[in-house]
Amino acid sequence: MKVTRHSSGILMILCFLLCPGSNITAERMKIDTYDIVIQNTMVFDGSDRPAFPADVAIKDDTIVKVESSIDADAAKVIDGKGLYVCPGFIDLHTHVDYGMYFSEHRSCLNYLKQGVTTVVVGQCGSSAWPIFEKAKDQIRRWTEEGVGPNAALLVGHGTVRQIVMGKEDREPTPEELARMKSLVTEAMEQGACGLSTGLIYAPSSYAKTDEIVELVKVIEPYGGIYHTHIRGEGDMLLVAVEEAVEVAEKTGVRVHISHLKVIGKKNWGLVKQACDLIEKARKNNLKITADQYPYRFSRGNPYTPLIPESAWRGKEDIQRLTSSDVEKIFDLLRDSELIELYKKTTPYVPITERHEQFLNELPRRRLVQLVSQNLLSPSEFQGSGNTRERMLFLKRMNDPNEAEVIRKAINDHIDSLSGAEDFIIGTCVEKNLEGKSLKEAAAIKGKSVPDVAIELELMGARCVPLKICESDIEHIMKKDYVGTGSDGTIPKYGMGHPHIRSYSTFLLKIKKYALERKAVSVSHVIRSQTSLPAQIMNWDDRGWIRTGYKADIVILDLDNIVTGASISQPHQYSKGIEYLIINGQMVLDHGEWNDKLPGKVLK
Repeated sequence: MKVTRHSSGILMILCFLLCPGSNITAERMKIDTYDIVIQNTMVFDGSDRPAFPADVAIKDDTIVKVESSIDADAAKVIDGKGLYVCPGFIDLHTHVDYGMYFSEHRSCLNYLKQGVTTVVVGQCGSSAWPIFEKAKDQIRRWTEEGVGPNAALLVGHGTVRQIVMGKEDREPTPEELARMKSLVTEAMEQGACGLSTGLIYAPSSYAKTDEIVELVKVIEPYGGIYHTHIRGEGDMLLVAVEEAVEVAEKTGVRVHISHLKVIGKKNWGLVKQACDLIEKARKNNLKITADQYPYRFSRGNPYTPLIPESAWRGKEDIQRLTSSDVEKIFDLLRDSELIELYKKTTPYVPITERHEQFLNELPRRRLVQLVSQNLLSPSEFQGSGNTRERMLFLKRMNDPNEAEVIRKAINDHIDSLSGAEDFIIGTCVEKNLEGKSLKEAAAIKGKSVPDVAIELELMGARCVPLKICESDIEHIMKKDYVGTGSDGTIPKYGMGHPHIRSYSTFLLKIKKYALERKAVSVSHVIRSQTSLPAQIMNWDDRGWIRTGYKADIVILDLDNIVTGASISQPHQYSKGIEYLIINGQMVLDHGEWNDKLPGKVLK
């Protein structure tokens, strides 16, 4: 082969670079070749330390260098001028597992656009997989098909209890408790990282503390963590926190309190005593932590009736369709007919062999309950949209004495939740009222608050009480043991009226509480969303911008964060995440998803 002057020159340079006496050896050439290099940026490393200038280099799924300047070859170089690098955000409490089951929502896009790289799922007592499956099935599905963020799975106490006991309100027999323990063991063996409870939801609410303690003991040998939606977040807050402390004392397991808060105007301020209880336990070497979301309103569907049920139904307590009535109808069908109806309505299709087996093994009563609940909800026949109930309510309003009783009950109801000044009109046919408080609407219309509440209820307005106060949110936020958990879902984009926490939790916490209110520093918020959650979950390879850590990285435009989701317009993606890297792979590029699903199941 003829060697040209140009090619011979290249060969001479290569020989020089590779010779033993050269300062640039083959080994160094190998090290200095990266997949991604982020240059000219400011870094929040996951600690309370302010941002500092640095470059970051990534090879495969790992951060391999963090230095003041990195000048090297890379498949992709990101100019981070004006941007900030921080570890990927870890959501300690989400309900995205249901949405992520289906391929349409596998990316978890509403969370990627907030900078979330890891989610902890299976919360509030509901396992991170359907009741007819095992942990290994969900793990295999997400591992083979891919997911957007990393995911850690919890086994739900409520799910386990329902498998063994249905929804019976009683203590388990020794045999039933042993079976529940076996199911928790099985889930931990297959890759679950802990146990969750939802102690305000049936059937978890039927369990006494001793039952919870026995099941939490099962996860201790696996290094598991216990996440709990405690038994009360209003009047019972302190008693509920004491129960969580008791579980920690009796098991030695890490206990994590979900969405720490207190709701109801009369209870505002109780969080200080709740935090005192937690801190006393921590001083006694109990491992207790918590998370929070930065909003003044709660519930996945945050809209609350303006007329309390007692006032709507009255002293006569009008007869209504109940779940028992619906079950009686379905009880007329044969098992095979019930299963066929279920198959026509369940989203879990095609029906697997295990799913079919689960249905065939259900006791008759539970099969009837499952199918009836799947097909028909009594709530569809209740409230202001129901002609019968509406007519009976208006008839009572025609009685002056009864009307005054109703107005007083409405006023008491509104005051107990938030007060008229903090009860916000979310959606309304009269658009000029959206975003206004009940107090403002009453002034606009020249009516009393109860009369405006009745009018709004009858026109189908959706209103949200701000049941949590700002001072409580900030008090909790300042604690160094409180991480961030959205408590959100994956809504069908543009459909329904979900809580805005599903779209904006992580960036709103930075923007509102660090940049605007200056209640905490930016680095404090970022720590609560990165290294602290990693520490809580016992992950020693995530949550930091450090050499050797997994490359879950947010590149953030701190000066241009937009959290547009509102009570009236909840379906708004957040903006401000310019780039998102998960396990070393670019997922958001200039704020746009590139269809990649690089998340892993964390065990």
